[in-house]
Amino acid sequence: MCTCGFCGRELSDSYCSYCSMKLQPENIQKDGNRKNHVIRVFPSPEDYLKSTVELIQFSTIELLYLLHEARTFRTEVYHYRILGHKAISQSNNSDMKALQNKFFHEYADATRKVWVIENIIKDRIGYFPQKISQEFLTSYQEKIKQSQSKKMIIKQSK
Repeated sequence: MCTCGFCGRELSDSYCSYCSMKLQPENIQKDGNRKNHVIRVFPSPEDYLKSTVELIQFSTIELLYLLHEARTFRTEVYHYRILGHKAISQSNNSDMKALQNKFFHEYADATRKVWVIENIIKDRIGYFPQKISQEFLTSYQEKIKQSQSKKMIIKQSK
């Protein structure tokens, strides 16, 4: 039986009378199941470089993975900036200054990308995690799986 992915009500077509709306195909479920939000294919580590419009299309869990990647990249660029500062202080080479300027712009771009992903996540869940560890991501995935297993079925009394 087809059911609404929001309230679990049985459907005869794509309109849910309880929710008072026509459902998109991805919101029509079977037998009271909830929509599946478990990642089957992880985003590519380079996906964090996509445009804001493209990033908005990713699921929240995918964005959490991408935020981890974006922060890692930003940290690497920051370390290059520090090395550049040290090199400039030891020599007054104009090539080093140009390289330092390049690292500054890369760091600024990386920081803005992190902010974009953080703000998309914040719009969805009300905050963005300060630290994203493998344990955090695993725990988040487990919570998704647990909520997925609870069907939306109201049993009638006998």
